[in-house]
Amino acid sequence: MSQQITEAFVQQFADNFMHVAQQATSRLESTVTLEPNIVGMSKSVNRLGQRTATRRTQRHGDTPINDQPHSTRYVDLYDWEDGDMVDDQDKIRMLVDPTSDYVKAMVSSLNRAKDDVIISSLGGSSRATTGGIILPASQKIAVGGTGLTKTKIIQAKKMFRLNEADEEGGEELFMVYHAQALNDILADTTLTSADFLAAQMLQSGTLKGKWMGFTWVPSERLPKSGATRFCYAYAKSGVVLGTGADIQRNVGPDPGKGFNVRIYAKMSIGSVRVEEEKVVEIAANDP
Repeated sequence: MSQQITEAFVQQFADNFMHVAQQATSRLESTVTLEPNIVGMSKSVNRLGQRTATRRTQRHGDTPINDQPHSTRYVDLYDWEDGDMVDDQDKIRMLVDPTSDYVKAMVSSLNRAKDDVIISSLGGSSRATTGGIILPASQKIAVGGTGLTKTKIIQAKKMFRLNEADEEGGEELFMVYHAQALNDILADTTLTSADFLAAQMLQSGTLKGKWMGFTWVPSERLPKSGATRFCYAYAKSGVVLGTGADIQRNVGPDPGKGFNVRIYAKMSIGSVRVEEEKVVEIAANDP
């Protein structure tokens, strides 16, 4: 059973629970390409490379046979779990059954794990048939002693355009940002009133909808090294989240523990960056 449950014991009055402030849903799952129902420990993502047509200069010449470039990335699945137990005596002391709230808290923890897995794949090494593929320096924007500025956002947008990986190529672009990045944007004197209105910043102090070609997604789970935080911009088709089994919840009496209620949640997921050209890492100062 939870060793901290005694903090919820009551005298006469408490009849419910309040969940502390936390991220309860996965904010990034809907922003990447999904590969559900994977069987086995991994699944290959087959990539077709770019072809180049050649001019025909000879009458009655042979039909060309040009090899199609192929490459493969792999989604490796890993298991995640969470569990706890509620003694019948605890429910009597608390005057309320906490089981459903425990389940809700566990699901929230697994949803946050989904975002962690996706974020790790954005900037991490992608497994390919040729070995691990890292995100090249050409897809990274240096910190330069500044936060997430308009200049960096424009630079990222340019990189997607150069790679034919923006909306002109049918892509949907996302930008994951943190609290300090929002502060940087709101304090950026180079932004015009039109910029603020487009992002609804003046009205709500937040980023909603599309701005600068990106759909903005808040997350406080972005990696940090020293005073540098790493934000990520990416195309939806550039990252894959694979699922062997989505979140499963089980609640029932455990005969090995006095038939007290055992609560358990698990999932099997993995993520991989499919194309480096569709991901940009932006280093931002975050003291």
